Amino acid sequence: MKKILFIAPSLTPGGMERMLVTIANRLVAHGYDVTVLILDDITDLRDELDERITFRRKPYKTHFGQKLPYIRHKLYDDGMWETRATPRQLYQYYVGDEKFDVEIAFFRGMCVKIVSGSTNKDAVHLAWVHSDFRKARGYQNCFRDMSEVYDAYCRFDHVVCVSKEAHIGFQETIGDTRNTTVIYNMLPTGDILRKANEPASLTFRKAALHLVIVGRLDDKTKGQLRLIDAVTRLHDEGNDISLAIVGGGDDHQLIKSRIDEQNASSYVFMTRMQKNPYPYIKDADLLVCSSYYEGYNLTVAEALIIGTPVLSTDCTGPREILDGGRYGMIVDNSGEGLYEGLKKLCDTPGLLESYREKASQRSDFFDEDKTFVRITGLFDDTKNH
Repeated sequence: MKKILFIAPSLTPGGMERMLVTIANRLVAHGYDVTVLILDDITDLRDELDERITFRRKPYKTHFGQKLPYIRHKLYDDGMWETRATPRQLYQYYVGDEKFDVEIAFFRGMCVKIVSGSTNKDAVHLAWVHSDFRKARGYQNCFRDMSEVYDAYCRFDHVVCVSKEAHIGFQETIGDTRNTTVIYNMLPTGDILRKANEPASLTFRKAALHLVIVGRLDDKTKGQLRLIDAVTRLHDEGNDISLAIVGGGDDHQLIKSRIDEQNASSYVFMTRMQKNPYPYIKDADLLVCSSYYEGYNLTVAEALIIGTPVLSTDCTGPREILDGGRYGMIVDNSGEGLYEGLKKLCDTPGLLESYREKASQRSDFFDEDKTFVRITGLFDDTKNH
């Protein structure tokens, strides 16, 4: 029985974290011995992990710099012991002497630095790339400079990029580490459809065109403010339109303030974080991805599985999922692009229904079994240390 270790920042209900739960549960169901190690204290999805999975939380190491923030930021890259420590020191602190057959850094930054310092030469080492590094932030966290980031990724047997564009972005930003591969995210289609039929915990008035956006409340990445502005503009022009914003995050107050400024609270609603967002996707006429950039965007794929049409800004992952616009509407990556796309749907009878049919056609694209075989195939790959 192979022992698998995942290292991730947290188990907040985000796309990366839900994918970790999906893969870990599938692995343990197939007889693997799985351990999930997280570094933060956000454990919302812990109860969704199979009870046979070993769960651990290793808190960040307490150090002198934490007590003197001014000195900390003057002297160190990000004020953390983890930046000054070598990868091997990090690995020893966070993993220790326990032996695993596969060690996986499931997120960028510190997770990558930890696993890159592995002293277990017999293990297969994997790193996941969930975002387009040309636009994403945080891949240099805990590293002094980009040469350290490149060296760390070179130590992995495989770097798994979740889309072709994420792969291109990785190579352009980090460099050609000669160990990259593209494997799309594994989606538990049965679970998604089952959860979509559960009742939503909150209800609100839905307009003739009811939109939903699902994801972390981070406007610089997800673009919620420009979506609110586009919806408000259409509403003020006389269109019967509403929007549900499903998710939690640091920008909750920022987004709420924009809704209040626009006097939009009667047709733009916030649900806060939802462990099961799928009923909101099913109840919507359209799922919107208003992101500035994405590596894959799980919610776009999940909407297609559920059968909800999709409108997305032209960014990395959704473009591939929607096959360049064949299975959903792709608009210019701007506030005006969102407005024009939504206006077209409001003004064109039958257009939304045609996208609904295309969503159903695309659902066959997400083959969970094939993706699982590709992932586990990396576990048995010949090592190239």
